[in-house]
Amino acid sequence: MIRKKLLMGLVGFQILFLFGMVLSGYLIERVGETVTLQTKAMPHEDIIFNDSIYLRFTAEEIRPENWFMTEAPERNQVIYVLLTPNEQGLYQVKAASDKKMDADDQEVIMKTRYSHKSQEMTHVVRFGIDQYQTDTSDFQVNRSQPRFKVEIALSPWGQSKVVDIEVID
Repeated sequence: MIRKKLLMGLVGFQILFLFGMVLSGYLIERVGETVTLQTKAMPHEDIIFNDSIYLRFTAEEIRPENWFMTEAPERNQVIYVLLTPNEQGLYQVKAASDKKMDADDQEVIMKTRYSHKSQEMTHVVRFGIDQYQTDTSDFQVNRSQPRFKVEIALSPWGQSKVVDIEVID
């Protein structure tokens, strides 16, 4: 009898967990803020593979003048990136720190993970949305190193999700 109740409780927990995951993905788009980021130009064969587009954002590389940390970060450490829109509506890095920052009306804060310091002395973070599953035949890429505009929904609890993607050139 106890085993049966334990098994039923475990199955119920799994159902609730799966329902929560599906609901979370839906809620990110409904209640989250939407921002548009630009990807780096990369060779076509490094970006599009099978039915996935691999994304490397320009905002993932943070210049030293936008880096506000007193100690060297550790790999995979949480870094908060303050993004602000430019004239074209694309969000770019204003500041990055291991401490939470305040954002103005048009600015957003994105929770990222530290990756490494590049040869160009920029700090590289990862947004955690580096792959987008889609029918890649929809994308007419005319350049050998295309760039994309990517619309991202950011939830109040720190998750992000790619909502739309468009070829720039």
